[in-house]
Amino acid sequence: MICIIALVVFAILGIFSATHRSLAKEAFDCVFKRVTLRKCTTGFDMKMKSGIVGYLLTKNEKIANFTYKYFEILSWAFIILTIVSLLLTAQATYNIIVYGTCSPEDPMSCIITNYHSKEECLDDNCPECIGEENEPQSTQK
Repeated sequence: MICIIALVVFAILGIFSATHRSLAKEAFDCVFKRVTLRKCTTGFDMKMKSGIVGYLLTKNEKIANFTYKYFEILSWAFIILTIVSLLLTAQATYNIIVYGTCSPEDPMSCIITNYHSKEECLDDNCPECIGEENEPQSTQK
């Protein structure tokens, strides 16, 4: 199922480079055939497998051998990781849009928004609210 990952990657790269568009078309054809439970006839999956294993062979023979033996399992693992990553990214994006922080249960743990309430800044308990002169920020204009 390397075709699915390749389709995503080459579709994005194909936006910027014409050389990757043909690979994206091959990957789409392979994905379409695999989804309809047919064998990929384009040889795209073997081309990608050969390229990846060939590159790894120049770096480390044991890793290349492992990758060759378990290529389909590794492909599925990367697909699952990609889907989980996309779901978690979508959840964090939703939380930022709706709640203003990526973690509504514990807003202080979100490193993206660095959420601090105005009360914390006024109480001088918030080190991030201290200005460059190490003084609390005032609320007066």
